[in-house]
Amino acid sequence: MAEAIPDAPIIEIEASSRIIEYDHGRAKGPKRVTHFPVRADRALVERSGGQAARAEFDPVINAMMDTKLPTIIDIGANAALSLLGTFDEEMISAFAENNIELALAVVVTADASSLSAGAKLVAAAKTWAAATFVIDNRVRGNTDPAIVKRLADGATVTTLARAEFESHTMRFLQAMGLAAIPSLRASDLQAEYGFAQARRMVADLKAFRLAVMEAVRPAATWLVS
Repeated sequence: MAEAIPDAPIIEIEASSRIIEYDHGRAKGPKRVTHFPVRADRALVERSGGQAARAEFDPVINAMMDTKLPTIIDIGANAALSLLGTFDEEMISAFAENNIELALAVVVTADASSLSAGAKLVAAAKTWAAATFVIDNRVRGNTDPAIVKRLADGATVTTLARAEFESHTMRFLQAMGLAAIPSLRASDLQAEYGFAQARRMVADLKAFRLAVMEAVRPAATWLVS
C-alpha cells in the first residue's frame, strides 16, 4: 500500500518499529511513518484488565481521529482484533461525524492461524467498514480458494501469486523491502553476484514489486478516491 500510494501517511502499530525504509535519510519535512508501540503479547494485555489495558490504543485512536489525509494503518492480526474490539457504536459515530471512512484490508496466507484471524477480522469489520479487501498471499504456499472465498464473505479478493526466489534475492527483499527496488540496477549487485545473476535478481525483484502493487490495487484505489 505504501508503494502504491507514495504520499499517504502511515500509522504503524507494532511492538517495535519495522517500517523504516520510507523515512530513511529524510532530514527535512514531516516523517511519513508514525509508530505507536503496543505490547507484543496481546493475550497478556487482555488478561491484565484495568486502566492499562483499556488505554492501550488511546494514542492510536486519537491519531486516527486527527487524520486529514488518506492514511494507511499497518497493524498485525492479533493486535488488530484487540483494536477493533474497541470500535463501539459511539466511536463509529464519532468517526462518521469527523467525515472519516474506514476500510479493512486483510492479508491471509496458507497458515491456518492466518486464515482464522482473517475470518475474525472480516467479521469484526462488518458493522463499520465502508469496504473490505482480502489479499490472498500465496508467495510461500498456495491457499485453498474455497476457504479464502468463504472467509472473505463478499469482500473484494485479490491474489499475490506464489513466487520462487533464489535465496539471496529473498534475503535482499527481507532486508531492504520494496522501497529500494525501483532504483535498483544490476550494476549495483554485479560485484557481489556477477552480472548475469545480478540482472536476474533485479528482474525478479521488480516483477515482484509490481505484483504486490497489483494485489493491493483495489484497496489503494479506494483509499485515494
